[in-house]
This record gives sequence, structure tokens and C-alpha cells, in this order.
Amino acid sequence: MRMVTMFSLCVLVLLVVKGTHAITITVNEEELGDQEALKQFVEAKVDALGGSLPPLHNLTSSCSCDKLLLSSLGPATTFQPKVMGIYTMSYTSYNNHPSYRQNYGADYRLYQLPSGWMVGDKRGANTGYVHNPDTIQTCPYLIPSGWLYYSSVHGVWYQDTLVLRCAD
Repeated sequence: MRMVTMFSLCVLVLLVVKGTHAITITVNEEELGDQEALKQFVEAKVDALGGSLPPLHNLTSSCSCDKLLLSSLGPATTFQPKVMGIYTMSYTSYNNHPSYRQNYGADYRLYQLPSGWMVGDKRGANTGYVHNPDTIQTCPYLIPSGWLYYSSVHGVWYQDTLVLRCAD
């Protein structure tokens, strides 16, 4: 029995991962011979991906702020004055996120629920006084806006100029 080779094909397939992106690069036999040209070819393909998304912040590396200041220049200061002030990081986390406890006055807590960040009387409670629906950010002081306060007079959540910032 005689075998006839109709064509010869040598292909190198590379899987390149950069950040959260992955591409497959196929290189033909002719391109394998010149290592410098191959290197430039692959680098050009990888550079075309652009920058990967910034990493999500996690509890161990980016929530290094131990004290937070919750403040407002809007109506939240009238409707929820007791929740304003300094919150200190608790020794235990909640839902794999940091939780904070108010230093002075009433014993308010700042914690993350599946629906976002909440300031309430009891850690884990679904009711509270200040809320942010952001469920992505693991460090509450990195959320730039969107904080709401609850008006018990009106029974409604309102947007406000509430600001939560690091106070270390």
C-alpha cells in the first residue's frame, strides 16, 4: 500500500491570555522559521486586545480603610441625623465583605446585603436608614454616588448627596 501526501501542513496554535481576555493565534509552517517575526506577530495580536478591566476590589487587598465618615449636605442630615458620623471596621466580615460599626451614638452598622450596602440597626437586617444598590463594589467607600436615605415621614427612599469616605 502506498500513501501519497497531497500536502504538508504544520500549524502552531497559541492560546494567549491577557487579563480577562483570551485569543487564539494560528501560525503556519512558514511563519515558524523566523523566530523574531513570530514574536512580533504574536505581540501585535496581543497588543490589539487593549487593556484588561481593572481588578475588582477584594476584602484582603483594597478595603484597607479602617474608619469611614458618612456625611451629607442634603436632606438626609434632617431625616437621618443619627446615622451620620464615623464607622469603624468590625473584626468580623459579613457576606465575605467588610462590615463597619458606628463609633458614637446609636449602634448603627454598615454591611453589604445581596441588594447593596445598608446602614441599619442590626447587621444583616433588610431594613435600614441609608442604602446604596451597588452590589459590585466590595469596599463601600469606593462607591462614588447613588446613596439613598429613608424618610420615615414619607415612607420612601430618596437620593441624596450622601458621601461615604475613608477617614483614616
